[in-house]
Amino acid sequence: MIETYLLEALCAFHDCGTLSAAAEYLHISQPALSRSMQKLEDILGVSLFERTKNRITLNETGKMAAAMAARILESQQDMITAIRNYDSSLHTVSAGYCTPGPMMEMPLHLTQIYPKMKVSSEMESEVDLLKGLRNGKYGFVILSHAYEDPDTVCIPCGSESLYFSLIPAHPAALFKDQGLTFSQMNGETFVMAGDIGVWKDLTEKMLPDSRFVLQDSLEALSAVINASTLPAFASDLTIRLFRSRENSSRIFIKILDPEATIHYHCVMLRKNTARYEKLISFLNERNES
Repeated sequence: MIETYLLEALCAFHDCGTLSAAAEYLHISQPALSRSMQKLEDILGVSLFERTKNRITLNETGKMAAAMAARILESQQDMITAIRNYDSSLHTVSAGYCTPGPMMEMPLHLTQIYPKMKVSSEMESEVDLLKGLRNGKYGFVILSHAYEDPDTVCIPCGSESLYFSLIPAHPAALFKDQGLTFSQMNGETFVMAGDIGVWKDLTEKMLPDSRFVLQDSLEALSAVINASTLPAFASDLTIRLFRSRENSSRIFIKILDPEATIHYHCVMLRKNTARYEKLISFLNERNES
């Protein structure tokens, strides 16, 4: 049996290139690292290094061994992650979201559907959401589009439409009843939350000539909006949930472009549908109403 620390030492040497650098990376002495390398060679019964008076390098066998060691260590970490995620799933409903809107709304429903479970929420890129879904980090994820895959189930779970948030004195406030397009507001400077998931890419794409004053937290965003005359963004969902947090003098004008509405989908692994049967029933009932 090859001990893990020997594989870690081999990978460190491969990545760092020298004994001194690898020893520093591993926080051990060079003699200790040299003994580990010699022990690994003894276990394998082959030479892994080319040794000269002042230098040691991996030979071809050593390079192949380092590549295999890296794969073994990665597999070990995958096992640890999968076990921890499975244990967490037994007493936690873990969900990943692509935007903050449903991340604010969905936990309110989850605490009612699963009153004895802890609810965990995170916002990530959609690539990381799908990766987390497959490795068990998330029980389900909310994406901004339908996702087709034989291993997953995809259920529509509502929509969210973007609005411009303006002071009444703004010239575009005259369009309150008609609505506005992105192009009509292109070039303005907006106050915007720094972490709004896929909304950030969309607004930057649709408003290429605009500048964005980013705020790190919802509290900071709300404070700036209350004190500023700059346009901002809201959505039908956040207006409904947090209308009282914003200056009551702000008006909200719907954005008419189809890109300004996201149709969300809840995606989960097909093998986990029994575990989330109550959530599936809730979503299906809401879609039918």
